[in-house]
Amino acid sequence: MGNRAQVTYDREVEMGYIYFCEPSLYKVTSTEELPVNDDIMLDFGEGIPIVGIELGGDTARKVETLADKGHIFKKEVTGDGKTYYTFRLSDERPRKSIFHPEVDSIVFHFSDTTCEDFIGIDIFDSDSYSELDLTDQI
Repeated sequence: MGNRAQVTYDREVEMGYIYFCEPSLYKVTSTEELPVNDDIMLDFGEGIPIVGIELGGDTARKVETLADKGHIFKKEVTGDGKTYYTFRLSDERPRKSIFHPEVDSIVFHFSDTTCEDFIGIDIFDSDSYSELDLTDQI
């Protein structure tokens, strides 16, 4: 994504968007709500699991301050040596973490057990997503 914003926010419609990859390279094939939170809509892509997520309601307002920022993810390594990318809106410890039934390599984290308070994402698919798109680390 280079210098392109990874997070956008449209104040007029109060919608946010987090891009996981360069959107011009992938066609969005369908959009589905995350089953546990209808503020989070996943844009599934052709040739990539998820292009990005659309955010509405309170969830969108949480990313408003990140609008126009790039490289919001950090590269981390699991205990068994696998690379993943993580993004957090706060330092709160997740009380519930879920994934969409069709994409188990992207985990959504919430600070509450009812999945209303979105606090972050982990991407465990380093084959589909570019470190250069997600992080500023090389």
